[in-house]
Amino acid sequence: MVRSYKMTSDWKPLIQKNEKPLYMALVRVLSEDIAGGRLPKGCRLPTQRELADELKIAIGTVTRAYYEAEKRGLVYGDGRRGTFVGEMPRPRSLLATLAETITVGIDLSKNHPAHRLDPDLSAALHQIARWPECPQLLMYPSPQGLLPHRRAGAKWLKTLGLKVEPDNVFVSGGAQHGLLAVFAAAARPGSIVASEEYTYPGAKAVAAMLGLQHIGIPMDQEGIIPDALESVCRHKDIRLLYCNPSLQNPTNAVMSLERRQQIAMIAREHNICVVEDEILSPLLDEPPDFIAGIIPEQCYLVISVSKSVAAGLRVGFIAAPSHAQQKLADSLQTSNLGQPPLMAEIFTRWLEDGTVEKTIARRKHELAWSQQTACEVLKDFKVRSHPSSYHIWLELPDAWTGPKFTTEAQMRGVAVTPAEIFAVDQKSSINAVRLSLGGAPDRAHLKAGLEILADILSGSKRQEIATV
Repeated sequence: MVRSYKMTSDWKPLIQKNEKPLYMALVRVLSEDIAGGRLPKGCRLPTQRELADELKIAIGTVTRAYYEAEKRGLVYGDGRRGTFVGEMPRPRSLLATLAETITVGIDLSKNHPAHRLDPDLSAALHQIARWPECPQLLMYPSPQGLLPHRRAGAKWLKTLGLKVEPDNVFVSGGAQHGLLAVFAAAARPGSIVASEEYTYPGAKAVAAMLGLQHIGIPMDQEGIIPDALESVCRHKDIRLLYCNPSLQNPTNAVMSLERRQQIAMIAREHNICVVEDEILSPLLDEPPDFIAGIIPEQCYLVISVSKSVAAGLRVGFIAAPSHAQQKLADSLQTSNLGQPPLMAEIFTRWLEDGTVEKTIARRKHELAWSQQTACEVLKDFKVRSHPSSYHIWLELPDAWTGPKFTTEAQMRGVAVTPAEIFAVDQKSSINAVRLSLGGAPDRAHLKAGLEILADILSGSKRQEIATV
């Protein structure tokens, strides 16, 4: 019989005093007791003083544990009434959660490109400073972006396989801003947006912000299953279909051309607007034809330079249907009053002088090493990888849940992201975590982090693991 606690003054967590850091040991037990149903939603935890006295530990340790648990949404504070188990009353943005500074040794939770491979920004800025027309970059741009920058976006998309006129290209402040602008332009509050059942958290955040209903479509090795999408379309009025067909985040699925054609035909039959996120397609050697090239009248393609060139260069491009240009321009104007031209000018110059191509080649070379290393270290476990991807989708043995494994990994100095962050319904039918390979400061740290995860999966006890 599973024991549950009501007013939890009787909650006495069993922690090992030799676990380091001790506050994380308390968070782990709290998480496990919530997951196991021993601490039901809504019950009150002991006060920090009561728990510190009961466990004979410093009150500061309990304070830090409660704070960490609240950041994770395990508990929430309600003033003088105390601390309670359950979802936080005002949930924090998923993107805010992923953007938090990680205090553990090795961060494999953020899908960031390796900063050490960034292009030389100082050289580009010196060139721009000597340009006679440099002051123009301090003027308000048009909502669509300056024409030379839209031409650069069209040129880049052409190298990736999509022929589009500059008039149909809009400049955004990265892919996230592009998704916000497109969703706002193409849907109204209450509209239904569908996506892969595990999807980019930024899309979930945008749908929630705009008051859209978000439903997940079952997936296979190539992404959205056409029959599943067709079935949902027969019963629901889907307004938008958001998909990430190339190196899908988080599962690494890559849609074949045939699959993209099937998705496009279903969208055309049911008059669905497709939002195609191709942020990782520049990393593929031969990306399949874009959905936007199959049904350009019904598809927005969103891409940015953050993963392929530099994360801090907040420049994105949107290839939009001709009939939707005014709505998209209005959305971009409302959300950002135009993308700052300086960043787009830097990208334009890097595209012209070959810096973009060279940077992508360097990143692909590093990713190939990272993916090969990850597959070797995790060879005894089920992973979905790709030589050009920033991430690994690691399916866990039955003994682990995503949150439990994430907590254990953090206890040992490695941060990963559980499947629940990506699940559209915020629950996960599989036990998995995403491992991001680009954020580690160097190869040695990445390999060390992967080896720690392999040790956890192999059943090694925590005290046997060396710290890094």
